[in-house]
Amino acid sequence: MTTQKKSVRFEEMMEKLRECAEKIDSEDTSLEESIALYEQCVTYHRQCTEILARARQRVEIYRPEAGEIAEFGEEQ
Repeated sequence: MTTQKKSVRFEEMMEKLRECAEKIDSEDTSLEESIALYEQCVTYHRQCTEILARARQRVEIYRPEAGEIAEFGEEQ
């Protein structure tokens, strides 16, 4: 259940990031609002990046021919 909560949290932050970006692109958004939204986007991006980094550390690929476990992304 913890993994599911992290996944939902990540997805929610990505959606907020998309919403902020759309508002910034709107012609109705003032410069001050755009700057505040940009700052929110940076925060959401950092949080998403941290979650992805932690997830990547947890993902491992088992290489039976070598009898070892390698980190995700390593060539086999």
